[in-house]
Amino acid sequence: MSPRELPWPCSNVVPGMAPLAVILAQTKETAVAVTGIRAYPAGFGFTLHLRLRNLHPRQRREFWPFHELGRHRGPEWPDEVLRLTIEFADGRSVTNLDPPTVGSGGPDPDRPMLSSGPGTGGGVDGWSFDMEYRARPLPPPGPLAFICVWPGRGIPSSRAEVDGAAVREAADAAMTLWLDDPYCSDD
Repeated sequence: MSPRELPWPCSNVVPGMAPLAVILAQTKETAVAVTGIRAYPAGFGFTLHLRLRNLHPRQRREFWPFHELGRHRGPEWPDEVLRLTIEFADGRSVTNLDPPTVGSGGPDPDRPMLSSGPGTGGGVDGWSFDMEYRARPLPPPGPLAFICVWPGRGIPSSRAEVDGAAVREAADAAMTLWLDDPYCSDD
């Protein structure tokens, strides 16, 4: 298998790190940030951080900004759902609202995929949510954009870019633990 065809995620690989800490959007009540790109031979992971202030007590009981683990099943996404897009330098993109992309032959290694989990959240005065995301494939050299829109929290389209080549370099630093692992072998 070529590196881009390796199973994803592969627990046999310790990722290389691409330093990243960027605030995507911030209002008086909400902040959205991305940190810590973890790069693997087949893709990369990162953490999305949400910080909220002054949630109404009624909102606190049921508030969960991620559609992936929510209860919504309709055709329209409610304004309370955060929209996250990853955009590659070659124009390909994927969002957290896209349906799963696995077909009968498995995932297309050239089509971007974005998956989430695990996530944590809660608070008393302020609320914090951290969601782990995985994206594949590795980005091409050039700008790798993180874009968020969150109508329910007053956040218009906000964008931050990192260098896709830096993510690829970090993937080169990833370490395979056991070369004979049948699940994560590139033989």
